[in-house]
Amino acid sequence: MMPELVYPLIGFAAGSVPCSYLAARFLAGKDVRREGSGNVGATNVFRVAGRTAGIAAAAGDVLKSLLPVILARIAGIPPAWQAATAAAVVAGHCYTPFLRFHGGKGVISTITVALVLCWPAAIAFGVVWLGVFFAAGYVSLASILGAFALPVVSALVRADRSITVFFLLAPLFVLFKHRANVRRLLEGTESRMRRKAGVEHNP
Repeated sequence: MMPELVYPLIGFAAGSVPCSYLAARFLAGKDVRREGSGNVGATNVFRVAGRTAGIAAAAGDVLKSLLPVILARIAGIPPAWQAATAAAVVAGHCYTPFLRFHGGKGVISTITVALVLCWPAAIAFGVVWLGVFFAAGYVSLASILGAFALPVVSALVRADRSITVFFLLAPLFVLFKHRANVRRLLEGTESRMRRKAGVEHNP
């Protein structure tokens, strides 16, 4: 087995740890698969299990995504394998075998691995995400549009081609995972995560 292949395997294993499920279960006694949106992600944990569980879920998702890609970077493996490790992390998060291949939507994992692969692209993601979220209040829309900033900035700063290819595929995957949200956005039934103009939207 090629030694570089070890890192994507580590990435998938780490990404598969269902931090959101565990945080909601142990801190609030909630099963996020059966409440809220049913998504095993930090946003749904915030909605159904509260702030403490949500922060724990997000922190766990960041750590499990960050460590394998940092390890690959420190090991000095080629950028293509670093990108493969990042992709494996996101895949593990979204399709964890611990929950019968039912997981989150990969947004936190994607932006976290982007911080290691190409930090300017990750910053652009964050700027777009914050701008859209505070303007409209939709986490899903902010995540989708933020993801599309990744390949643009990666190309502008001339990141390695394999990393830019990963960033080209990432927003398509994020869009695919948010297809139900897109439908609700078009129908005007998507939930907001904040209060606006004194009216409380669905939490």
